[in-house]
Amino acid sequence: MSLDVNIRHSTDQDLQDMVILMDQLGYPTTFAEMQERYTHIAADANFTTLVAEIRGRVVGLIGMQTSYMYEKNGRHCRIMALVVHEHHRGSGIGRQLLLAAEQWAAAHQVDSISLNSGNRANREAAHEFYREMGYTPGSTGFSKKTMLLQHN
Repeated sequence: MSLDVNIRHSTDQDLQDMVILMDQLGYPTTFAEMQERYTHIAADANFTTLVAEIRGRVVGLIGMQTSYMYEKNGRHCRIMALVVHEHHRGSGIGRQLLLAAEQWAAAHQVDSISLNSGNRANREAAHEFYREMGYTPGSTGFSKKTMLLQHN
């Protein structure tokens, strides 16, 4: 059975489904937290969120941020989040989302695109998918939570 998938820009009506997707990506999130995050993301012209919808439900999302880089010329796009609902993985929705993001980036004069993915065993299938889509592994990222960076 073929899935009728609609790729479109997200709206605040998608938040409940986005909460579920963030949880499945490994980032438990409440509706209030997602609402606060999305309010900032939607208001920032450097962010774009595309969703995959089937029968009125969001079953996947890809979130992107555009910027300029210090080390090279041109506009860059970083994929901040890519997730497909666990019941729809392996159905081609991730591929559709990634291709839609690449098309969006090209239409907006973006010169390069990248993403990060955790170095965990449960991410190996995702890493293979990214390779199949033409992405090459690169640097390792580091992060730090400090009291100085936390805003209460």
